[in-house]
Amino acid sequence: MKFKFLLPIIMLAGMAVVYTACKKSDSSPAGPALTESQVTTQVVQDITSNLFGGYSGINFGDGLDGPSGFGTRHLSGPKLHDMNNPFCGLVIDTAINETITAGKDSSVAVSGHINFSFNCTNDNLTGFSTNDNLSIAITTPQLSITAKILENITLSVADINNDNSPLTLKGTLNSTGTYKYKTGNKSGTRAFNYVINNVVISTNDDDITSGSISFSTKGTGTRGTWNFTGTITFLGNHRAKVSINGKTYTVDIRTGVVI
Repeated sequence: MKFKFLLPIIMLAGMAVVYTACKKSDSSPAGPALTESQVTTQVVQDITSNLFGGYSGINFGDGLDGPSGFGTRHLSGPKLHDMNNPFCGLVIDTAINETITAGKDSSVAVSGHINFSFNCTNDNLTGFSTNDNLSIAITTPQLSITAKILENITLSVADINNDNSPLTLKGTLNSTGTYKYKTGNKSGTRAFNYVINNVVISTNDDDITSGSISFSTKGTGTRGTWNFTGTITFLGNHRAKVSINGKTYTVDIRTGVVI
């Protein structure tokens, strides 16, 4: 099974997600508060971007393997690594402070800390825990964006002998952001907080087949404001049921479109 972490993905995917959200927020003049249906779409797009390679750059649907390109250290003093599985007892622990220039007057900066702890049973790699704290700053000729990503998630493999074994996720994930246009008086804020409850991911097609995620979200923008809590219950076949403010919607998790 595979696990990938690529710094350019953090920057460019994070830029795409936040910038797209800001463009949507600016697509109409100021109006009433956003509806439950509109917020449902934003919530589903945000959480799937996080889990499948968006803000954090970690695609949990890729499965499990040792990341490359990072230093490792043993947490148990001088004990030698077991040569049968050198990942057991290791962590990948790194700080990030990088900036990419993406054209004239445009840049993406990422800073913060990433920590992976590998989990083993009887010398078999069975999962990992990731604890990330990232800050993203984006500047374009049109606007400036800041975002904060906090992720504390444990991944477990149901069957270590099966490369296509489903994966189980649990933990918390939080993202906040602000944006401000450089002309006019247009700005906004976004915040999403999630508690992930035994979410099962199929590694064959990046589908979430069962489990639930409780969420709270609030924000402001030129389209209005919102402040909701709810639950996403995954149904398989790339669909989820979202309960929000006493209403229920069925959503395509690939697109965020209410079906």
